[in-house]
Amino acid sequence: MLLNPHRSQHLLQAIPGTRLLYETFGLIGASFPDIYDGARAWTIMAVLAPVPGRALGGIRVRVEDQKGFTSFCNQRDLELLLGLARPGTVCPWLRTKYPEFDEVDFFGLCIDEEDLIDDLHERELRIRAETPGVLPFGMQLTRYLHLEYKRDAEELLMMLYDCDSESGLGPDQRLETVSNRWTRVERNRVEWQLHMM
Repeated sequence: MLLNPHRSQHLLQAIPGTRLLYETFGLIGASFPDIYDGARAWTIMAVLAPVPGRALGGIRVRVEDQKGFTSFCNQRDLELLLGLARPGTVCPWLRTKYPEFDEVDFFGLCIDEEDLIDDLHERELRIRAETPGVLPFGMQLTRYLHLEYKRDAEELLMMLYDCDSESGLGPDQRLETVSNRWTRVERNRVEWQLHMM
């Protein structure tokens, strides 16, 4: 077990304006093989706070594979993937059994809308570190996503406006408005095995 998220609130402090945690529990840089494709390996790049209202709770991690695809994993399934827990044993902080890897209750690596927002915000912050001031209209961003088992995609996003929609002041760097600043131009399915680095 990594931690009991219900009893470790002091460790779940996020960097202001993000859901990135100060405390990374030594996870950054840890790697594990893809359980479905032995040629693919994942490295933990960021540790994020729980999303309120999710059934599992716990911390989340953003991972990248060797070809630059991004995905996310919840704490319970990460504990299995890192070998910190075994399927069928009781998860002490959830008080339910860890699922088998082939059970429908095992989510593994996947992305939902909240994860997409966190990923986009983190990418935007990296762009801002290199591009001071207001980001220009029409700026494009391509990201490669592992949405779920056997679903990989290439996504093109475009900056609409880098300002507060009410006041018109910019730049706007807030997490809660990042999805207003960018729009998805297209998302195409890609085959990971065929994708070149």
